[in-house]
Amino acid sequence: MHGRTRWISAVEMAALTGLILSYIWVWQRTFPGAFLVCAAGYFGIGIIGHRARGESLRTLGLRLDNWLPALRNAAVVAVIAITGALIAGAILDSWHFPKWEVMLLTLPVSMIWGTVQQYGLLCIFYRRAQELFGSAMIAAVCAALLFALFHLPNSFLMVVTLIAGVAACVLYRYQPNIVVIGAVHAVISFTLYHALPGKVTTNLRVGPGFYTIEADCQRNESIGKFTRGCANWRGQYTSTYFRQGPSASPARAMD
Repeated sequence: MHGRTRWISAVEMAALTGLILSYIWVWQRTFPGAFLVCAAGYFGIGIIGHRARGESLRTLGLRLDNWLPALRNAAVVAVIAITGALIAGAILDSWHFPKWEVMLLTLPVSMIWGTVQQYGLLCIFYRRAQELFGSAMIAAVCAALLFALFHLPNSFLMVVTLIAGVAACVLYRYQPNIVVIGAVHAVISFTLYHALPGKVTTNLRVGPGFYTIEADCQRNESIGKFTRGCANWRGQYTSTYFRQGPSASPARAMD
């Protein structure tokens, strides 16, 4: 019976992995409603597994009774990650946060999306990996590796999600609450996106969209260099013009 459970857990993990990777890389924009089909499969695989094992919403971490201790634990990770991102962004002079009213509109949606992602990571991958390997730590690393895999080819995000994935599994093990962990996920993602430059985060894009936004970042960087060069040339020419008079030419200004 134990061997059969492990086999079923492996099949569920493989099915969800295949679904997500194929959606990201192959069919996400091939027909109307592709996202809804993926969402149906995503939650369908999870629900079938939960019902087969008798896992309740409370067991899965969809609960509010432990929100305070869960938040207290998650706050440690959040403070470290957010502080690090803000300091790095300040050093790179790359802060580009939106206005407060925009933040108030976008963060709730981001929290829902963060919770959806944490559901897959924790309630499916982590729980099934525990059944498969019989070790909480190995299960955390396995689930985090799969989570990072979905962020190919963004190397920045892969490293971040690998570390964050392990941290989320540890938090979940002690205080299972995917609402709190999902909210913290959203706040950290929001900070990374707006504190760090796009050429570092590639605007948090994954899959085929990564290459499009990477090209945009490179083009914008080239345009920025050209614009700064023109500004420097204009500054030199203007300075020379007023110092030497109208006879000063651009060629002389560049000497």
